[in-house]
Amino acid sequence: MKYIDVTLRDGGHQHGFNWPLRFVERYLGSINSFEEIEFVELGYWKQSGKFDGPFYSIDEKLLSSICKMTKKKISIMVDYHYCSHNVEDFPSNLNFNELGLIRVCLRKEDIDEGCKFVNQLKKYAKCKLSINFFNITNYDEDDLAYACEGAAASTADFMYFADTHGALDLEEKLEMFKGYTKLIKEAGMIPGLHLHDHSGKAYFNYRNLSKAGFEATDVSLGGLGKGLGNLRLEHVFDLRGRDHILDHLIIDKDLFNMPSGPYGVLTARDSITDHYAVEAERLGITPSEFGARLEGIVGPLKDNYNSKLLRNE
Repeated sequence: MKYIDVTLRDGGHQHGFNWPLRFVERYLGSINSFEEIEFVELGYWKQSGKFDGPFYSIDEKLLSSICKMTKKKISIMVDYHYCSHNVEDFPSNLNFNELGLIRVCLRKEDIDEGCKFVNQLKKYAKCKLSINFFNITNYDEDDLAYACEGAAASTADFMYFADTHGALDLEEKLEMFKGYTKLIKEAGMIPGLHLHDHSGKAYFNYRNLSKAGFEATDVSLGGLGKGLGNLRLEHVFDLRGRDHILDHLIIDKDLFNMPSGPYGVLTARDSITDHYAVEAERLGITPSEFGARLEGIVGPLKDNYNSKLLRNE
């Protein structure tokens, strides 16, 4: 199994991607002892609009400074829907030797153009490329097949699905995903699955990854990540001799805060974006009232947050 540490990238959602550089350097030093981890993902490349923090809009200067802090290969992510489509706006392994992977997130409507972009970016960046499809529990089988076919026509090295809403029961869907991971491997790509833990199934799903044919996954310290968080690094690896990684959860506890209420269980049940769960907790809506309001969230609104719905506007 190949592992990507996404503590800095996905965890950045909890505080606007404003990581103190001193913490980043200490964390990268700690993660160096985990040989199992192939890539450390820093954040997003030159994106704007959602967050002001520098790790949501990593540029050449920031990337250069971080490359000096780690022995690991570095990964960055972009959302095709919002990023530049000019490959010359991206970093290259020729200029940043530590850059090992760029992951491109694609929505259903962007599959065709996004896969063409991945081909162009791989030629320019001279590093590995991953295509990531998110919100997969709201894909039907035709959607999943179309995603696989589109990615197969690309030159990507990885093809990832993301259980964005934490709704997946992989054992239940085991035979279905066996078919898709087989297609992905036949196309020369490594199949991966990004696991969220909204319904407490992340580790359970992790134990079923190999059975389903997946060969890569993501971990984060403390499960830090968007919404209710990810598969926990400390649940996956033997920490003997390197339990110093857990010190960050105490020394840097202010950076590892996440919502902890029951609301994410309800959004996971209905395969709805956890933005609604975070907002419901902030507004003090009771879980029973929140569950009733979720019944009216259907179609594209399940994946695309509309703040007015919980305020009855």
